[in-house]
Amino acid sequence: MADSVILRTNAIPVYGFLSRIAADLPDGETLAGRTILDCGAGGPLPPLALFCQHGFQTWGIDASQAQLERAQQFCAEQGLKVDLRLGDMRQLPFEDDTFDYVYEHYSMCHLSKRDTARAVSEMIRALKPGGLSFLGVISKDTWPLSTLGQEREPGEYWGDEGGEETLHSAFTDSEANALVSTCEIVHREKHVRYLSRLAEGLSMEAWMGLRQEADPVPTEEAWRAQYGQRANAYRYAHLYYCVRKP
Repeated sequence: MADSVILRTNAIPVYGFLSRIAADLPDGETLAGRTILDCGAGGPLPPLALFCQHGFQTWGIDASQAQLERAQQFCAEQGLKVDLRLGDMRQLPFEDDTFDYVYEHYSMCHLSKRDTARAVSEMIRALKPGGLSFLGVISKDTWPLSTLGQEREPGEYWGDEGGEETLHSAFTDSEANALVSTCEIVHREKHVRYLSRLAEGLSMEAWMGLRQEADPVPTEEAWRAQYGQRANAYRYAHLYYCVRKP
């Protein structure tokens, strides 16, 4: 029998989505046999395994063959029957109205803003009417945004991640709301994680170099005085949605 899957702490919102699905079920109905698609399902500890263990019929796509193979290995070792295939969330290889549930977790954040809109549209297209989708984007409440990299296009930042140049897109609240405007917003939540350890490692010189990213921009003297409170300023914010397709 497969071991119970326990996901990493950054996947806590996925547990929340599972809980919301269960709470949304009509009286007397169960999770067994419900269909779900994970857009970005690769990696050594795929969240899709959690849904499989709760009786879902599970599908997942990932654009990386290497990450897909890691997920396949994990599922094989756990004895989990999961349909994992190579695919692009901007062009899902599924018919309209296929799944009861569709979600992504920390996958869209690496797309351009235009491609993010395409991916959300595809997720909704593949969802059955009345079905739920869970997704999220990086919020522009993240500070400083320069930690994401160099801004080359509005809201699109390129920086080093794991030795590779990687894109991260950040959205204002209104931009994020527009992505899901065709659906009913069932739940919307902004998660803020304070990067205290990173902040505490900043020198005074590095802190002063961030003054222009403050809003409004303070005087040098005022900014210098805030150095002792820098751990309360450094933060990563992610905006999550659970939406229902009409």
